[in-house]
Amino acid sequence: MDHVLPLLIERATAARERQAATMRVAYRALEQAGATLGKLQDFRGECIARAPASTGQSTDAETLAAQQRFVTRLDDAIGQQSIEAQARAHRAAEQQSLLAQAQQRLLAFETLAKRRLEQKNAREHRRELRDGDEFAALAARRRKDNE
Repeated sequence: MDHVLPLLIERATAARERQAATMRVAYRALEQAGATLGKLQDFRGECIARAPASTGQSTDAETLAAQQRFVTRLDDAIGQQSIEAQARAHRAAEQQSLLAQAQQRLLAFETLAKRRLEQKNAREHRRELRDGDEFAALAARRRKDNE
């Protein structure tokens, strides 16, 4: 397992980086959808503010009807853009969740590698202590035998 762990960490790191890139793309798409929605809403407000009825100008029924149809189509576009922004927000949240999972997987592998290294170091330390004790015992016996 020790020889496989570095490969698992490398692949998990690459997967996390890919997921982070995908999440960034999703959030950029969300920002664009929000900006478009804001522009549409601002434009609607400007259209209503410039409408003859809003400014107190007199106008004929045909112009008023055309203005109303335009605002209605604009409201439809705003509704559709709002739905798109919500869908992109949902996708961005999903990508954020997937990134968190990828990060958690990577951390699990890194934690396992750290534990394995600590276990290996502890074994080596115990072996060094044991070897040192054996050497000291052997040296003590030699001194005793030489006396």
